[in-house]
Amino acid sequence: MTIASPQPQDIPVIARIAEGAGVFTPQELCVVQEMLDAFFDPAPRDDHTFVVYRNGNANSVAGFACYGPTPLTDRVWDLYWICVERAQQSNGIGSKLLRAIENDLRARGARAIYLETEDSPTYQPAREFYERHGYACVAQLSDFYAPGEGKVIYRKVLQER
Repeated sequence: MTIASPQPQDIPVIARIAEGAGVFTPQELCVVQEMLDAFFDPAPRDDHTFVVYRNGNANSVAGFACYGPTPLTDRVWDLYWICVERAQQSNGIGSKLLRAIENDLRARGARAIYLETEDSPTYQPAREFYERHGYACVAQLSDFYAPGEGKVIYRKVLQER
């Protein structure tokens, strides 16, 4: 079990895991693919990081995450995606990915990490996951994504000042 940078051959598996989560829209799945493409063929301004959780052998990806620095901020980062293969959920993989990200960001001197999710019942498990890991809800915006689909913003302070 390792957390590492993905390899190009992992792209279809990551895409399958995101699709299999059953919560992302087709547009969101396209964004995952676009961010993966940019990760493997970065333009000068592409500065997000992907990590994968390998369960057992080197070819077995069970989860992934993507995060990057928030433009125009002092050491603040965004968590864009964290997703675990549905059959592997509730086995601690998401927690391990999240801890690895937080440790990496502390080592980089990050002050805080932010993330956003929906306020719909479908995303209730995700919100509970973040809250269990010390993320505080700092804002909620009604009807943000669409009528009836609000946005919830979470933050975790990684180090003071």
